[in-house]
Amino acid sequence: MIQIQTDAAFRQETKETSAGIVFVKDGQQQPIKGQLPNCQDNHEAEFKALIWGLQQVQGQLEKGQLIEIQSDSKLLIASLQKRYAKHYQEAVDAIFSLLPNPELTFFVWVKDGDNKGPHQLAWQVLNH
Repeated sequence: MIQIQTDAAFRQETKETSAGIVFVKDGQQQPIKGQLPNCQDNHEAEFKALIWGLQQVQGQLEKGQLIEIQSDSKLLIASLQKRYAKHYQEAVDAIFSLLPNPELTFFVWVKDGDNKGPHQLAWQVLNH
C-alpha cells in the first residue's frame, strides 16, 4: 500500500501557500515540500497541496496498488469521499485525474496532531 500524507500552509495576510507531503511506499518515507501559487483561503490551499503532491509522485504510483490519502482537512477528505465539492469541483476532478485507480484509493481524515510530518514540511517552506 502507498500512503500519502498531505498538508498545506497558508498565510492569510499575504496569501502565500506551500505544501508538505510525506510519501510512504514499501516502508520508505519520502518527505516532499514546495511553494504553491498563492491561494485565496486555506481550503483552496489544501486541495492544491494534494494536487501538487500527486504530481510530484506520479511516476511512483501503480495502477493495482492501494493508495491511502491522509489529510487533516475535513473539507478535502469529505469532498474526495463524495467526489464532489461545491466550490472546489475543478480541484476534485484534477485529483481524481491524477489517481491511477480511484477505486483502490481511500481518503482518511486525521487529527491535526497526527499530521505533524506534512504540517512541519509545509511551514518550513513559508518560514524560510
